[in-house]
Amino acid sequence: MRHAGGSSLSSRFCEALLLLILAAAQSFLLPHTPPPRPSTLSTHTLTMFTTDGHNDDDAAKRGHLHGFGVPDHKPSILQTITAQRYEDVRLAQSQVPSAELEARIAVFDQAHGPPLNLFERIRAEDKPIALAAEFKRASPSKGDIALDLIAAEQGVKYTNAGAGILSVLTEPKWFKGSLQDMQDVRLATEKGLQPLRPAVLRKDFVVEEYQILEARAHGADTVLLIVTILEVDRLQRLIKTSRAWGMEPLVEVNTLPEMEIALDAGAKVIGVNNRNLHTFQLDLGTTERVMEAARKRDLSWDKQTGDILLAALSGISARADVVRYEKAGVSVVLIGETLMRAADPSQAVRELLGLEESARGASTLIKVCGITRVEDAMVATQAGANLIGTIFCASARKVTGEESAAVVEAVRKFGERTKRVLLYVEEVTTAATGAAAAAVVPMSPAWFAHWQKELLRVTRRTPLVVGVFQDNSLEEITALVEASGVDLIQLHGDETVGFAGEISRKTGVPCIKVVHVPHDAAATAEGMGRILAGLQQEEGGSEGGPIALLLDTSVGNQKGGSGANFDWSLAATAQAEGFPVIVAGGLVPENVEGALAMALPFGVDVSSGVEASPGVKERGKVLNFIGRVRAFK
Repeated sequence: MRHAGGSSLSSRFCEALLLLILAAAQSFLLPHTPPPRPSTLSTHTLTMFTTDGHNDDDAAKRGHLHGFGVPDHKPSILQTITAQRYEDVRLAQSQVPSAELEARIAVFDQAHGPPLNLFERIRAEDKPIALAAEFKRASPSKGDIALDLIAAEQGVKYTNAGAGILSVLTEPKWFKGSLQDMQDVRLATEKGLQPLRPAVLRKDFVVEEYQILEARAHGADTVLLIVTILEVDRLQRLIKTSRAWGMEPLVEVNTLPEMEIALDAGAKVIGVNNRNLHTFQLDLGTTERVMEAARKRDLSWDKQTGDILLAALSGISARADVVRYEKAGVSVVLIGETLMRAADPSQAVRELLGLEESARGASTLIKVCGITRVEDAMVATQAGANLIGTIFCASARKVTGEESAAVVEAVRKFGERTKRVLLYVEEVTTAATGAAAAAVVPMSPAWFAHWQKELLRVTRRTPLVVGVFQDNSLEEITALVEASGVDLIQLHGDETVGFAGEISRKTGVPCIKVVHVPHDAAATAEGMGRILAGLQQEEGGSEGGPIALLLDTSVGNQKGGSGANFDWSLAATAQAEGFPVIVAGGLVPENVEGALAMALPFGVDVSSGVEASPGVKERGKVLNFIGRVRAFK
């Protein structure tokens, strides 16, 4: 541990340097073979989470752990990762003893100064809310995110844009991070980028004091301590050790009992994870619910005067999310995947902090249609697509219910959900400020505006899968919707508004209706106006119907799939009439910006324009298309 008393910094530095030299010499003179990495996780590290019979002392220390007291409990992925980290620590200790790390800490501090206090660094932030920007190459739930990014370069971009905290994943197997990543970030951002440098967080599964030494030796200012993987006495010990080495830890909770444990342990900076790390289910309301434990204790979490400081972790992807937590009194938001996938991370940070207006394309709905393979669906979702289309009608891209179900399963897993999250309802209301709620007339501009907002809200969190049909029977559609689990139905033929409403009432699944726009000059703004105005007059239109309209090109008798585009000014006409529309037909990476500039539609839909061959998407084209849309200003 740290040296106490009145020894001078220089004498401590000399002593540390001597220890470092002796440790290196010992390693040279007495080489050892590190123990092999265990092929299976130790029984102890896995059974710490569960027990067949337990006493009151066990329950007090471990009762909050997932699966505690369940004899046949199967460890979650989080518990598997944690168990592996216990083994990783044993291996690391055999290679680099604690004494050597202590010596390295003294050398690092001599050259770069002591760590920042996280509590004070947050309070010193000149913005209403501090942003913790994360460097994360991969995750168990999302797979590879951005393997080619360089930690130091990303850290500089975050810092220049205004991030006050830099979170760096250092777990190597599932997150593909390293301690070197963290040290590189610290060294690249410690001078000249901000008046006060950002605090560097070691984001890992810290279970032993040794990992705190590792963090300090590699430039960390703070470490993450996750309550759900730590016994109560271990949490208390790790908090004490962190502070002894000059670091105020970020203590992570997900439930009210975990919040109580963190408060009892004396945590000062508490991060509420909106994602349950055992199930990967996401709920942005978790932060507001869990903070009630502090309210009941009459504790304040005001950024400047509070007893504690609160951070919201996970699932934050838009400025509206940041504003939500700012209003709740949260002092920090941690954002990772959104920034790692951003075409311009600096701009993304500024937009999230409200320092720069978002690019118009950032809120454009993107649908990638004609998906036949799970791997193509993953490329599109990882790149930021909101909707994934699978086609059930006659097409070179037609899939079976089973093939679509495989896509649905993969997309749901990526979106951290297990069921449909957007359900059809016909009783829609709206209310102006200070006015009573008023019923919205189906098929009116207000109806489509409501559903536009809902689609954007839902798909910002999790992509949805669309099943595309063309003049199929009600029974055929119902059977395939049930077999595949698609989230939305797209009617691409001559189906009526009433038919769309009937299907949605029967299945609970909302519909998108296609409006076919001729490729030639026959299509006019006047004609488009008549089509839109006639939606309410169609049979059944006064009761309900599609929640969105998609304009696609028709060439002769071919309805869609022609690769031709229509006059995009007609989409602008629809938008001007108050009908938000999705534009499809002939879109490619090279012309999508033109469509956006002319019509600024609610959404864009691409299929053949990003293919290598019918039904097979080309990764580069998909990334190019989505990147151009998102960057459009």
